[in-house]
Amino acid sequence: MMMMMMSPASAVKMMMAAGLLALPRLLLGLLLLITTTTMMTAFMMLDGGQVVVVSAHQIARKVPPLACFGDAPVARMQIDLVRSDFSSLAATSSGSTLFALNNGEKAAFQFTISSENGKIEKIAEWNLTNIVADPEGIAYLGVNKAGHEFAITDENPSKVHMVMLQHGGGEITSSSVMTTAIDPPAMANLGFEGVANVPGEGLFVVQEQKPAALWFVAASRGVVTTPQKLVDTANTLGIDALSDITAAGGDAAEPAEVFVLSKAPKQITRLDISDRNNVKIIEQYAGAICGMKQPEAIAFTAASEDGKKVRMLVGGEPTELLIFEADVDCDKKLNSTEGAVFSCPDLAATVGCDMTIEEGGCPQRRCDKALSNSEKVCTDDSPDTQCSLEECKQKCTNHAAFKCSTYAYDEAEKECYVFESCVGETDEPDYTLYVMRKGCDMTIEEGGCPQRRCDKALSNSEKVCTDDSPDTQCSLEECKQKCTNHAAFKCSTYAYDEAEKECYVFESCVGETDEPDYTLYVMTNRECKKDMSEGGCPQRMCSLEMNDSKLVCDGDAARVNGDAATPCTLDECKQKCDNDKTCTHFMHDADDNDCYLMSGCKGEGFSDDFTVYQCM
Repeated sequence: MMMMMMSPASAVKMMMAAGLLALPRLLLGLLLLITTTTMMTAFMMLDGGQVVVVSAHQIARKVPPLACFGDAPVARMQIDLVRSDFSSLAATSSGSTLFALNNGEKAAFQFTISSENGKIEKIAEWNLTNIVADPEGIAYLGVNKAGHEFAITDENPSKVHMVMLQHGGGEITSSSVMTTAIDPPAMANLGFEGVANVPGEGLFVVQEQKPAALWFVAASRGVVTTPQKLVDTANTLGIDALSDITAAGGDAAEPAEVFVLSKAPKQITRLDISDRNNVKIIEQYAGAICGMKQPEAIAFTAASEDGKKVRMLVGGEPTELLIFEADVDCDKKLNSTEGAVFSCPDLAATVGCDMTIEEGGCPQRRCDKALSNSEKVCTDDSPDTQCSLEECKQKCTNHAAFKCSTYAYDEAEKECYVFESCVGETDEPDYTLYVMRKGCDMTIEEGGCPQRRCDKALSNSEKVCTDDSPDTQCSLEECKQKCTNHAAFKCSTYAYDEAEKECYVFESCVGETDEPDYTLYVMTNRECKKDMSEGGCPQRMCSLEMNDSKLVCDGDAARVNGDAATPCTLDECKQKCDNDKTCTHFMHDADDNDCYLMSGCKGEGFSDDFTVYQCM
C-alpha cells in the first residue's frame, strides 16, 4: 500500500507502474477522475492491486505563516503513555489519531487527544524491537484492512523501513527495507532522525549531525533505493542537530514545503523544496520551542471540523507535548516572526548570574542600568570615591534606598554599581557581577525555599490559585501540577501560600525577594547536587558554552587523541574528576563511554545521553 497525491500526469504514471492501465477504460476513467478533479482532497492508496479512497476530511491542507501560531501554545501536556524517549510524531490522513515513537524502548503508540478536555486515550502499542534497531522518525503512508502503514527511520545504520502497524497493536507482522544505508555511515547517534512523506514527490529525511543534512528518497514499493543527499543544513542553512521533519496534516502538504525541527538552534524551519538542488529557508519559528528540554517531534493536523483552524504539535523528550493553533486564513505574512518568536534568546542572558563573591561572581557581566533600579555607589572620580570589592559588597548590604540583591564591580577603575534586581543582564567587559544570595534552587522534594517569592512585577507570572473561594484554591501538589501544565509559558518556578492556598507560577524568577507568606519551589534544580553514590542527575548535561570543560574520554569519535577511541567507565570518569582540582562536576555517557570534566555546571539542560554527577 502506498499513499499518493498527484497531478493527472503523475496519476497515469503511477497507474502504469501498478498495472492498472490494463483495467477496463470505464474503471480507469473513474480512478483518474478521483485523483485529478475536485476530489483532490482525497488520497489514493494501493494494496495488492486494490484501490482504497480515503476521505481527507479534517486534514490540515494548508499551514499558514508560522507567526499565526503566536508565541505560546494553547496547551502543554505530558504524553505519559509514551513513557520516555518521545522521538517522533505522525498524524493519520484523517487527523483523528496520532502515532508516536519511543526510540529507547523501540515502541510505537497510537492515541487520541480530546479537543474538549485534553484527555489522552491510548488505542494501541507495537513492539518494533525485531524490525528497527533505533527508531527515530515516523511518517504516515496510508491505511488498509490490515492496519496503518508508515515509513520509519533507523538512526544507525541510517535506513528507512516500511512498516505495517496492524490494527490492535502487538508484534509487527509486515515490514520491508526501503533504502540502503547511507555512505559514508553516520556516526553513532547522529544518523537518520525524522522522515516526511510528500505525496507526488517522495520521502524527505533529516540526518541529525556531522553532517546535519536533508536527504531525499524516491520511494517505490518493493524496490530498495539509495538516499540522495540534498543539502548540508548546518553549513548551508545554519540549522544543526536536526530532530524531525514533516509536511502538513497526514504528511499531505503542498509538495514544495517541509517543516524541519532542530535543536541547534531550537526552532522550526519552513523549507522550500520545489528545487531539490536549491533548498531555501522560507521562514522560522522559535517561541515556546526555546523552553523545551529537547524538541524531537513535529506534526500538523486540523483543529476544527470545518478545516478553518490548523494545529501544530511539537513533542520533546522525555514525554513533553506543546499544542499550538492558528487560523488557516490568518493574514500575517510569511517570514514575519519577530524577537523571541523568531529566534531563542541568548542562553547566558536567560540563565542569569547566580554566583556570590565566594564563588568568584560572573566575569564580564552587568545588569542593564536603564532597566534595573540601580545606583553607582563608587566612582573613579578620585581615590576617595573609589572602593574595593569587599567595600562594594558592603555598600550593597547597607544600601538604604532599596534592598540590594546584586552588585557589579570594576576592578580596574574600582567602581561599583548596586541593583535592586538584575534586569537585562548583558555582556560588560570591565565588570564582574555578584549576587548577595543565591536564588532558590530547591524542589518540592527538598522543601523549597520558605518565605521567598519571585517579583511579580518583574517576572512573567500568573496567579493560578486564589483564596476567593474553595473552588479557586489549590493544594501544593495541585500548584506544582499547574506549573507543569501551564500553557501560556514554560513554568520554571512556583510559589505557594499554605495558609491561603494560593499559587503563583513563573516563567523565570526575576527579583527574588523575601515574602513571609510564601514558599518558593523550582521544577528542576538549576545545578545537579547529586554525587555518584546518589545516582547523579540522569538525562542532564551542563552547558559546554557556559562552563570550562574537558572531554577526557571519547568512546567513539576519537576526538581526544585523534587516532583511536578512548572510552572510560563511570568509575574511571569519576577518578579523572577527583584528580583534577578544577573539576566540580563530571558527565558520563554510559552507552558511548564519553566523559566530560566540568568547572561549574551553569546552563544545565536536558540530554538523552549523559548523566551529571557532582564531584565531592
